[in-house]
Amino acid sequence: MGVAVFVGVFIWTTVWTLDPRDTISADPSVTAKVSEALSDGRMDVQVYALGGRDVRLEIQFMPDTDAGVAADMRPDVNFAMVDMHMDSIAPPLQLVEAGVWRADVKLPMAGRWVVSVGFGEEFAEVEFDAQ
Repeated sequence: MGVAVFVGVFIWTTVWTLDPRDTISADPSVTAKVSEALSDGRMDVQVYALGGRDVRLEIQFMPDTDAGVAADMRPDVNFAMVDMHMDSIAPPLQLVEAGVWRADVKLPMAGRWVVSVGFGEEFAEVEFDAQ
């Protein structure tokens, strides 16, 4: 009985002190994704809703060979709530490699969001739920 109590307290203390972000799988499943053909190439966007309003955005841009656009040209990114008229969020992007970016965002509130990713007037848009 004493051993069971000791093990229970040890496990409870370990789990209780963990940061919830540390318990997220290293390979979370995609919450939403879109692949859009733009005039200069293809834009692939994947959204991972990690819980606690934390979101990871992964972007890959593959320019057309004849478009003359550099693969490392940084896209514009904009998060906005679907049903509310509030200021949008433009997170900083981390360049992972040529044509690939990542952003980690803490959204201000749970709900239905849309993220727009693109260049100039051309955007790929994807909606997702953040909890």
